[in-house]
Amino acid sequence: MKKLPLIIAMLSMLILTGCRDIVNSYLDVFPPFDVPYTTTFSVPMAGVNTATYTKTPEIPINIDLDTAIKANNPKYSINNLESVKLSTLRLTYVSSTTGVKMDAIKNARIYIKAPNLPEKLIATAYNNTNPDFISFSTPDEELLNYFKSAQNSLIVEIQGNTVTVDEIKMKMSSGFKVRVQL
Repeated sequence: MKKLPLIIAMLSMLILTGCRDIVNSYLDVFPPFDVPYTTTFSVPMAGVNTATYTKTPEIPINIDLDTAIKANNPKYSINNLESVKLSTLRLTYVSSTTGVKMDAIKNARIYIKAPNLPEKLIATAYNNTNPDFISFSTPDEELLNYFKSAQNSLIVEIQGNTVTVDEIKMKMSSGFKVRVQL
């Protein structure tokens, strides 16, 4: 009879130790991590209206999520991708032809686009008065399907504060929160 509690204790330890290994390997994957994306592009302001939005040409996204995932855990790849969400987005003034700054842009919206999917609004900025940068609000929305294709892009729509004839070069800095699963 004295051996029964000892056997139960040993079996419990074996089961718990095996579960701990499973849980540890599972938890190594789940902490989400940020994948930064930065690009510089120009926005011609000549056709920008103060009453409606004007779209810029598409900006291709060349984020190698497979490499980013493997950098965080070499055992996993793009096939383990569970979630992609935009966490931050900011446009920063670089230069312009005649000295116009970012405060020439009153409102801005950014969309993501991928083949066979509708354009999706992922960031907005309203009533900008800052000449140096525009910070965007980003909804907590899933973008996974847009990153299943390597042919994705961003589209920027802007509305002007005043009618301006210039071209503003700006830097887009963003971060995508990525999560993988077993």
